[in-house]
Amino acid sequence: LLFTERPGAIRVIEGGKLLEEPMFAFGPPFVSRGESGLLGLALDPEFAKNGYVYTYHTYESNGTMKNRVLRLRAEGNKAKLDRVLLADLPGQQTHDGGRLRFGPDGLLYVTVGDAQQREESQSRSSLAGKILRIRPDGSIPGDNPDPKSPIYSLGHRNPQGLAWQPGTGKLFSSEHGQTSKDEINVIEKGANYGWPLIEGDQY
Repeated sequence: LLFTERPGAIRVIEGGKLLEEPMFAFGPPFVSRGESGLLGLALDPEFAKNGYVYTYHTYESNGTMKNRVLRLRAEGNKAKLDRVLLADLPGQQTHDGGRLRFGPDGLLYVTVGDAQQREESQSRSSLAGKILRIRPDGSIPGDNPDPKSPIYSLGHRNPQGLAWQPGTGKLFSSEHGQTSKDEINVIEKGANYGWPLIEGDQY
């Protein structure tokens, strides 16, 4: 069993016991403040063959908090960095998103929060407030809404859960709402989920 510790370590439980040494420990430029830090973790569908582990974490660049998606390669109970798949994702102490899941299509889905820049959720030139969809090597699938962009859906506040319904293949996302008004959304390709609210809207 692999799991993340938000302050910056991927840990292993084997035979019911926590191994003393982390599989992978993050150092600078990694940061963990507020809700940020080491967030998402996913194993490649072909993990048994290729050892790929995908993770989402916060880091600091020139004094600005950002997020990125890495691919690691595990060898036994240790892992090394293989490549950076996505970098410069908007980051902040809260609203970082950070969920990683592989879909039934074999593609990697990534949730990104609005990073406290709510208007950016509606901007197609920003990856804030979006659900992204990429190939395992970081390239963009040709059947994305825009074949040049990883954006799969937009208008999100802070999506932090992804799950596919067995049988139908429908994608569901859980999202932190404003002042406790959380949401469960059915995610459709290219759809806009309406954050931020237009002044006067009833939430």
